[in-house]
Amino acid sequence: MPREVRERAEARLCAACASLCPEPRLDAAASVLAPLVEWTGAARSSILALNPATGRLAIVAAVGLREDLLGRETTPGPRSISEWVFRNRRSLILNGELSDQRFVGSAATDGIESALSLPLVAAGDPIGVVNLARFAPAPIFDPAEVAELEPLLEPVAEALARLLHTRGALRVGADLTRRSTGSGSMLLPRGRSEPRCYELALAHRASAVPAGDLCERVPHATSDQSLIVLDPPGLAGAAAATAAFLQGAFVVLASPERSAAGMAARLGSELHQRLGPERATAAWIAQLSTRGEVSYCNAGHAWPLWLPADGSEVSVLHCGGPPLGALPTAHYEEERLRLLPGDVVLVPSNGVISARGNADQPFGSERLFELLASLRLATLERLVENVLDTVIMYSGRPVPTDDLTVLALRFRPEE
Repeated sequence: MPREVRERAEARLCAACASLCPEPRLDAAASVLAPLVEWTGAARSSILALNPATGRLAIVAAVGLREDLLGRETTPGPRSISEWVFRNRRSLILNGELSDQRFVGSAATDGIESALSLPLVAAGDPIGVVNLARFAPAPIFDPAEVAELEPLLEPVAEALARLLHTRGALRVGADLTRRSTGSGSMLLPRGRSEPRCYELALAHRASAVPAGDLCERVPHATSDQSLIVLDPPGLAGAAAATAAFLQGAFVVLASPERSAAGMAARLGSELHQRLGPERATAAWIAQLSTRGEVSYCNAGHAWPLWLPADGSEVSVLHCGGPPLGALPTAHYEEERLRLLPGDVVLVPSNGVISARGNADQPFGSERLFELLASLRLATLERLVENVLDTVIMYSGRPVPTDDLTVLALRFRPEE
């Protein structure tokens, strides 16, 4: 390949890669300054945008200013020109040396002949300020020029608002996703754990876009404990927000005096009222006692399985009701189990049961039954990891299309 052809291809490839940047950058606002500078003949210009985290204006693009000022927040003060323009949503012309006692600026020391500050307003709300400055012998700014400039800034403000909104949404979404995939301070971590009288194991495989599966445990002073397994609808931020809402509500609501069915009814009512029926969430809620008693309620979740240690037939735990939040009020039933030492309860997510293979057939409960027959006496950690590895292999996909989660608990009474 000729050198010039290779260089052109390399340049085009670099430009294409740069355009694929997944996170909107605030310095992209610099692209609108060039035409403004050309249109006004300004020697110095800047765009300041509101930082919602601090409530201050920060320089996001500039021409004629030191590079180290980019990204820096302005010093707040009652006599700040930019803050006045921002608060009042009014353009301001300052010609020659600054004589207006309302403001403090640098025109006198910088030799600025004329300065103009214009507000950036989107959907009725101020989001930033554009500052323009001319040096002598350039003509001064006048009201007629301001009247021509202000309409030109409307699309600039809308574009900046979209940029700020997208950046904020990405930050919130990333934070919610991190929390929903196990980096939060949940008391049911991935891997193996041993609360009193029980051994627990949790395994998880996230889909390409995490779906918000979440498991939580609340211990009580009585040594009993409450569990919840959540499989919210949707993906990414929406699913994570639903899971976070239910996690918080469950932690507050969980009590050894409350039944699993009662907690399901209360959580479902709160979810329906506050987030709506479209956020209806599959859940499994259980109360564990130190005597091996498990009271559970299955709210639209994939059916858990009870594996007796003595080799008895595997039981399906389907007692419960509809997904949480599907109805304004719903009736839930619960079932009480009495586990013997070594008995296991396994709770797979809907993603495990519905995972489809090459023939487009779901993995299903029957395959899970067959798999568990050979793993009944395995360590819990090996059991849950083997289930997920088998589902991944069955699907033929290196990354699942839905989150895969398996929780297992084994009764281990204290001697």
